Amino acid sequence: MRLRKYHDVIRTNRPFFKSPLNQKIKILSNILKFWKNSSKKPLIISNKPVVAQIEPTSMCNLKCAMCIRDKIGVPLGTMSFENFKKILKQLDSLFKIHLSGQGEAFLNQELFRMIDYANKRGIVVNLNTNATLFNEETIKKICEVDIGEIAISVESTKKKEYEQIRKGANFDKVRESIKKLNYSLKKNKKRTIVSFAVTILKENLDELPKFVKFAYSLGIKKIIVQTIQEKEDYVKNYSNEAKKNTISIYKEKLKEKINEAKKIAKEKKIEFIFDEEKSKGCIWPWRSIYVTWNGNVTPCCKILDYKKDGMGNLLTDDFWKIWNGEKYQMFRKLLRKRQAPSPCKGCNMV
Repeated sequence: MRLRKYHDVIRTNRPFFKSPLNQKIKILSNILKFWKNSSKKPLIISNKPVVAQIEPTSMCNLKCAMCIRDKIGVPLGTMSFENFKKILKQLDSLFKIHLSGQGEAFLNQELFRMIDYANKRGIVVNLNTNATLFNEETIKKICEVDIGEIAISVESTKKKEYEQIRKGANFDKVRESIKKLNYSLKKNKKRTIVSFAVTILKENLDELPKFVKFAYSLGIKKIIVQTIQEKEDYVKNYSNEAKKNTISIYKEKLKEKINEAKKIAKEKKIEFIFDEEKSKGCIWPWRSIYVTWNGNVTPCCKILDYKKDGMGNLLTDDFWKIWNGEKYQMFRKLLRKRQAPSPCKGCNMV
């Protein structure tokens, strides 16, 4: 499965192969440094992040049942194109960027400028979206840039349940938009992967096998599933509705439904990814970085306590002082021992 993921990234990364030789060497050299560091997991590392998750905006057009944005005081704002360029100047040897965060990426009016700029630096861009803002113009722009993967968040295969979970979304419109997107990508001979990103809840657990059939009906060849986040700081901020949807007490049923879904996926030739069942420990502080719309750095996309200082800010601070600072070293030290730093308690990837 890990080899398949690497294959997908390489296959869809046209920007890397089109980039100048000196940029290819810089990116590959950084990847080699990471591989050397990944086995020993030192506290101070020589490689820069290979992957970055950069938040285009913290604003969203939906009110999803499991979202805690309002509860944890997420500051609302949108990253400017100029600040995006400043951040990439510091992160100058990235192989891949995930343009996603607490908001809906397509609300950023400069999103396609960011993608084009990253492409010109040899970086493949992946996106997460609720797909509610797709229209003919948006789909046309998607086909004019190089996007490695567009992961569409879907929590039910049924209209009523989907719209109850993703409040403000229209199930029929999203389904038709996915069909149009797949058609346009194929017509324009783009290699972009369109996938489903499914958060497993108590109320959709039985639907897991149906997600595979639903994906197949829409021409989607990849599904990524994860359980609803049960980190302590998330759970305490969940609404009563969200708390009832945690599934840690349904481990056997989860295993059963995952295996059932995998069997159908194999028959339909759909890639099915569930990383949580065989976690080898968190590698974020050695490989990846999360940057909010206003430049703040956190070790992971799931660490979002805005009342505390983060690791630093890439718009004002030197990268290496952040990356090998005391806070990052503390995270690496604990995670290397498979111990959870305070903000990670309850995370199933530690």
